[in-house]
Amino acid sequence: MKRLLIALVGIMLITACKKEQIKLYQDTDPSLYFTLNTYSYSFMTDLDSTSKVIYLPVKLSGALKDADRSFNVQVINDTNTTANKDWYELKTGTLPKNSVDGTIPIVLKRNALIDTTIIKLKLSLTPSSALDTMPSATIQISWTGKIIQPINWNWLRYYFGTPFSTAWYKFIIKATGKSSFPYSPTLAKTDPVTWWMSTAQIQAYSLQVKEVLQAYNAAHPDSPLTHDDGLYKGQLVSMP
Repeated sequence: MKRLLIALVGIMLITACKKEQIKLYQDTDPSLYFTLNTYSYSFMTDLDSTSKVIYLPVKLSGALKDADRSFNVQVINDTNTTANKDWYELKTGTLPKNSVDGTIPIVLKRNALIDTTIIKLKLSLTPSSALDTMPSATIQISWTGKIIQPINWNWLRYYFGTPFSTAWYKFIIKATGKSSFPYSPTLAKTDPVTWWMSTAQIQAYSLQVKEVLQAYNAAHPDSPLTHDDGLYKGQLVSMP
């Protein structure tokens, strides 16, 4: 019996030590990572603007803290960065107190070259005394004045169809009179100002586009609307 009691006490001590080690690791190693691998933006969404502030979402792995924490990013100057340093501005990010979700604002600027070219910028999170970073905490940003696939197409495809092409998006813009559809339940969690469109609104626009598409194809039975580029080039445009 005495040996059994000693063994039980030993197990309890080992378990307590393990719990303490886990707690210490969580407290001393809070780390950030980007929740997106890429972020794209087109000034087609606002033709009169000369710059755009985007908010890159990050998430915390580790213990919460009852105070705001700041963090920064740095440029990775490799083949994934073509942007001149005058074409963007890096801001300081914030992780609000008692939250695992934060954002960092980046200013994307516009000029004549950007209007006709896709500019690339690769960033990585930088460790600090308050926040470490997870391995491969990087993100690839691109921006232009041309039509490109919106970053939220993973949501829009449920309403406009999976394939994206330049001709199809131009058709959507013309049918609705809207140059952007800021609908993303995911991104709205950290940036509700940018991603404000509701499910009811995007559903209404998709129905409007569907009616216009049906009318267009009926008026052009020998040449219905097809995708002009991308993986589905030459295929008929269809909607859910």
